[in-house]
Amino acid sequence: MKRQVLSSCRRLRTAREREHAAERFAERAVEAQEAERSRLSREIHDGIAQRLASLGFHLSAAERALPEHHPEALAQIMMARRLCELSAAETRAAIGGLRPPVLDDLGLSAALATLAREAGDGPGPSGVIDVTVTIEGELEDELPDHVQTALYRIAQEAVGNSLRHASATCVDLLLEHSFDRVRLRVTDDGNGFSVRDVLAQGLVRGVRPDCYGLRGMRERAELLGGRVAVKSRPGAGTAVEAVIPIPGLRAPGRPSRP
Repeated sequence: MKRQVLSSCRRLRTAREREHAAERFAERAVEAQEAERSRLSREIHDGIAQRLASLGFHLSAAERALPEHHPEALAQIMMARRLCELSAAETRAAIGGLRPPVLDDLGLSAALATLAREAGDGPGPSGVIDVTVTIEGELEDELPDHVQTALYRIAQEAVGNSLRHASATCVDLLLEHSFDRVRLRVTDDGNGFSVRDVLAQGLVRGVRPDCYGLRGMRERAELLGGRVAVKSRPGAGTAVEAVIPIPGLRAPGRPSRP
């Protein structure tokens, strides 16, 4: 009897050690991905963004130095300035997408609200898009950084797909906290698509290069012991749901994987 108890204790300890090792690996993997994104963000800021700012300064100087009665030259300079400003805005958006400061400063809920606001500010292919965020439930402690990052990236990809491909007029984000897991659900009222075709072919009629985005969302969740389910069909919109367990917590009687 004593040997059986000791054997059970050793198996339990081994299982816990393996679980902790898997959590540490997932955390390091997400941190490595985000470190690379941060590096790229800094390089873009210190390189391309600074050169665009300098270009804008020189174009303004050229406009002031231009003699009067040169309307064609002035028109070309003004066009160049508009292109420079557009490129600078796109560069700032790329920097923010690589590593949004609000995620570090205020956490996941605020980052999702910012994502929704920015997505709703610009008109989509079918006009103005209504993007909403709902937060349900509370946690005693904040989610680990790598879990927040993974959920934000999944939301970012799902919202981006809705804007780029779905011709949606409404996108809803739901973040739901429970005891041992977090659920993120992103739904839209867009065109919808065949999930099987997208995953199998990567391209549907040469229009939807979503395959890597869907697989990327699933890989992010699976790395943390979670899952992503995508439900869609042509003409019926799309729903993306990610469920990720909170490291170190497990509801009584539930398996470790959702």
